[in-house]
Amino acid sequence: MSRPFHRILGLSLTVALGLGAAAMASPPKHKPSHPAAADAQQVIPPKTVYWLSAVTQNGFGMGGRPPSSGDLMKMAMGGGMGGVQKQLSLDLGSSLAPAGAPEASHAIPPTMNMGKALALRSPRPVSGTPSRGTEPEPEHRDFQRPKGRILLFWGCGETARPNQPVVFDFSKLAAGQIPPDLFAGEVVRVARPPSAATWPTYGVWPNEDRGSRQSVPADASLVGAHRVTGNYTPGMDFTLDQDWMGALNLVQTRLPSGALQLDWNGLPGATGHFAQLMGASRNADGGSDIVFWSSSETQTFMSGLTEFIAPGEAARLVERRYLMAPDQTRCVVPREVMAATRGGLISLVAHGPEQNIVYPPRPQDPHIPWVQDWAVKARFVSRTGAMAGMNMPMGDRNARTDPARCAPRPSGASMLGGALGGSLGGALGGMLSKPIKPDGCPN
Repeated sequence: MSRPFHRILGLSLTVALGLGAAAMASPPKHKPSHPAAADAQQVIPPKTVYWLSAVTQNGFGMGGRPPSSGDLMKMAMGGGMGGVQKQLSLDLGSSLAPAGAPEASHAIPPTMNMGKALALRSPRPVSGTPSRGTEPEPEHRDFQRPKGRILLFWGCGETARPNQPVVFDFSKLAAGQIPPDLFAGEVVRVARPPSAATWPTYGVWPNEDRGSRQSVPADASLVGAHRVTGNYTPGMDFTLDQDWMGALNLVQTRLPSGALQLDWNGLPGATGHFAQLMGASRNADGGSDIVFWSSSETQTFMSGLTEFIAPGEAARLVERRYLMAPDQTRCVVPREVMAATRGGLISLVAHGPEQNIVYPPRPQDPHIPWVQDWAVKARFVSRTGAMAGMNMPMGDRNARTDPARCAPRPSGASMLGGALGGSLGGALGGMLSKPIKPDGCPN
């Protein structure tokens, strides 16, 4: 297959998945409701909002970032991914106009071990003139219609459910023909943090400052008193009693049937779990079969279930069986999924709690309007990921070293990268061409 095929196919899939994910992950737009009843309290939203998004990351996760070539090389050589990482994103949005250039700062508690304050920088306006080298590439005459399919599986269990997989022709996706049932399933209501596109004035951390791109210390804690100040925000004083979630410890076991058993530790504060696998293999026509599996009990595809999900929405999705329950710590990837893909990437997400603070507090008298000055949202999630059949260092290296699991086999990463193209394809393509063994197996 030619390089133009990979580039165009990767772009087509990216556009198709982006449109579908946006449709599935965004809340439906509601029309204005009828006038409130006479005794209903009037609520006036805040002019300034501040979001803290805290991620606990072990290994790599498809809900976070794709693995880099260095990540994959480390894993192929039996190494880890640097252990558990704490990640933090801060987003400040305001409708207040600054006096001069926007400036804002977040004074942090000593327990974070990151100095006294974090500077929130406003992104520089982007010029509308395309820079040199960004012009679209000319159409390639040697473009070939891709030969491949998407195989869609879902549900935990050793055996796939009846009428699985659902098959989608890759060539139709590349031609812009998105099957109407590709993104079938529940609409996942995912709230988006403030951004430069949604607020007149916006500040963010990490940002262009080199110091802000340093790793969060392993012993950092968000618990304590915080204060946000600036020339486009009121002074926001708040205290957090929630902290980064614990790390997920994923242990994989190849069952005699060929299915892959996933076990993990329960985490305090978890509101639901979601697992998925993405892999690839060659099909009889010489194309690539892209294999997607999720732990949902209902068909779902790129639906936003790996994103931050509020506790109330997580409870609804657990009831609808799109998310696994907070106390569930085992799921089996069906044998048909493992047979359809040579390798693959596993990701597991534990959705966590939120802490929401609004100032001033709601008036007790419903006849007094609640004029909100500012609002803070702190949200938490824990993620982990690994190659299918390869346990991360946190797992029990001596457990479940059966011959079937430890048998050398070629990785599907290179096929997956070649089929997907784009940034993920660039990370995966050409890597791990040699046979690999799961972590914990003898060399």
